[in-house]
Amino acid sequence: MADVEKIYELLEMNEPTRALALLKNVRKKTAQDLFLEGEAHRQLGSFERALKTYAKGLAIADEVEGRMDILLAMSACYRTLGHAALAYELALETLEMAKELEFDDYEIRAMQEMGMSLRAWGKLDDALELLDAVLAAYVQLKDYAGQSFIHWAKGGIFRLQGHFEEGIAQFKKSIALAKKIGDKINEAYGYCGLAGISRICGKIDDCVKNYKLAEKIFRRSEDVFGKAYTQCGMANGLRQQGKYDEALRHYNVADKLYSSIGDKVDLGFVKWGRADVLKRKNKLNLALEDLQAARALFDNSDEKRGQILTKLSLAQVLYSLGRTDEAEELYEAGVKQAKAEKLHTYLESYT
Repeated sequence: MADVEKIYELLEMNEPTRALALLKNVRKKTAQDLFLEGEAHRQLGSFERALKTYAKGLAIADEVEGRMDILLAMSACYRTLGHAALAYELALETLEMAKELEFDDYEIRAMQEMGMSLRAWGKLDDALELLDAVLAAYVQLKDYAGQSFIHWAKGGIFRLQGHFEEGIAQFKKSIALAKKIGDKINEAYGYCGLAGISRICGKIDDCVKNYKLAEKIFRRSEDVFGKAYTQCGMANGLRQQGKYDEALRHYNVADKLYSSIGDKVDLGFVKWGRADVLKRKNKLNLALEDLQAARALFDNSDEKRGQILTKLSLAQVLYSLGRTDEAEELYEAGVKQAKAEKLHTYLESYT
């Protein structure tokens, strides 16, 4: 039998490799064992592998709490992989189960995942409404880790809405709460959020400084996703500083890391960012290759912002290559999609 308490402890300490080592020798895994194995893979950034493991656990789970744990974990994985609609459905299914059984803690967690799915889906006002309700519950429960996460999530929404000062304040609250409880990983993601919004509103030195703070934490962790996220963000900041060769090095590292964990959506953002550098270095055909790859990755997801950014960038490169009609059509489609989704992405061409 697996030492469940020890495995939970290791996962709380962000040590998924040691957790997997304890699970390796368990011959007949229970649904709980498979859930924990999935959680370890998720912490390592292996989302596809985590989903396969969760599915095995769900197939044999006979306790309702175990089923809800797995459904919420699967929802988080699908959201990260760019399948926001499916993630929302799984979270909604969990919410309905939790309400019927009057399991308040699962109801809060399900609402959180629904809010995060809506955020990824681009339904920002609806996401904010749900996440505010979750935050109120976490404040009442004095759950500082939960509060830190929600402030981080809200910061990202305000960024997409163009409310930069509000977003910066949310990320700072997230970092302060993470520090209060010694949660280094949440702290690192807070720095990433603060860095990203600083980049959009032109505070590039703050952007790079905060990514360096995040990188220092992730370097000591097993969070491959966090490492890739930081490398890509750092590259974006360096790109805006005009440090193109240095940016390319970071994009290339992020490309390898995201590819290793099968995160196709974030890989799309790497290719989009690298293409922008190549465009500025007048390597238009190489930029075109990256953007075509990014478009294919985004088109197989619910990532609207990535789809829009890629259309706009492709239009610019195609125009430079003399393919004016294609460029005009793509540019207009990008702006039309952005307005329909109520995203301001088409105004971010300066970034």
